[in-house]
Amino acid sequence: MNKKTLDLLEKIQNKLNEEQNVIGGREAKRQGVNLVDLDPESAREIAEMLADKLGAQLGKEIGRGTIGQRGQPSPGSGIVYEIRTEEGKGRDMVLKITQFPHEKRGYTLARWKKRQLEYKKPELASILPEIGQIVDIIYDIKSGWLSGNSIKVYGIPVERLVPLPNRVKEQLFGHAGTFKSEEAEKEWLFDISDPKMLIPALRDNFGEKLYRERDGDRWYTYFAEIPPNEAENRLGRTKMQAGQEFERLVLDLESPKSFNDYRGRWIRQIRKLAMRFADNTPTSSSIYTSPKKKLEMQANRLVKRLEDAIKIPREPPAAGSSSIEDASLKRPEDGNLVDQFYNKLMALSSEGVVFWDTHRGNVMMRPSTNEIVISDVGWFTYAEKLAS
Repeated sequence: MNKKTLDLLEKIQNKLNEEQNVIGGREAKRQGVNLVDLDPESAREIAEMLADKLGAQLGKEIGRGTIGQRGQPSPGSGIVYEIRTEEGKGRDMVLKITQFPHEKRGYTLARWKKRQLEYKKPELASILPEIGQIVDIIYDIKSGWLSGNSIKVYGIPVERLVPLPNRVKEQLFGHAGTFKSEEAEKEWLFDISDPKMLIPALRDNFGEKLYRERDGDRWYTYFAEIPPNEAENRLGRTKMQAGQEFERLVLDLESPKSFNDYRGRWIRQIRKLAMRFADNTPTSSSIYTSPKKKLEMQANRLVKRLEDAIKIPREPPAAGSSSIEDASLKRPEDGNLVDQFYNKLMALSSEGVVFWDTHRGNVMMRPSTNEIVISDVGWFTYAEKLAS
């Protein structure tokens, strides 16, 4: 279908929704209507209706999503319940109820893709959760200022998973202000100070992509360049040569011995070293940012750049990603449990599906096999759709 036909169909659907007083997912979000705001009784009433359509018995409420910035519904918000089928099966499943259509699309895609991969690449299918039949209802709002309207709610049965051990969680996603696992902290400190990762990260952090085709300025863009002086028989120094000297000084620093040492000494020393090479050329106007100030801004972003390079990305790398992003995606094929999950996550794109919103709260473990599993696939999308 062309865009004009799709727009016409969307208008027809919107009109039907208006006639039925059904608030769509997008409109519900705009008006601040969110299932997680419902009282337990009303939320359970909705969940029971969905469980009935699945022929399942509803158990207790396990948890709720959160509200995003400025009180707006956080994408992926929902409520999760235990369920059990009439035959006694399903005790290893949970029921997620959500009002957002994109979640239905994401879970439907993951359900179809898992079934497809189970035959040709079972090891890749293992990181996707088992998903049951997705059902929906139209729930009539009985009180409040939206009384008389209705909202469409989806019920998504998903296999029940357990939280990741602290070591695995911190290996995948780094620290949350501190480390709970000494083993994960030790491995994290080794990775973040590894020259194979550190040097590309420094070049990327202190470079500007705008200057990619100008080799002399791509890396260490705001480092001082010293022109040659024939009268004094000085060869001068390019920005890249200054950067290489900076790299040697960084590698000569004592590696961080603990997370506190990393945060309190090591990072500060690297920032100070970078500022020693600053280009102090003044700007022609106060409205422009000086090279030294831009270098200072880059130095302040160094922590995030380094830490993002050694953890699971929350979203797929953009097309034309920089060298550090490319380097950070390469893990040993025969690596540990974390490396295996990392490589599988990246391999999904070649199978036509792209991960999204993978963070420490959306990745869990399958208790029967200890496999790492993406528990929330509501933002998954087709690779072709993302590319377009």
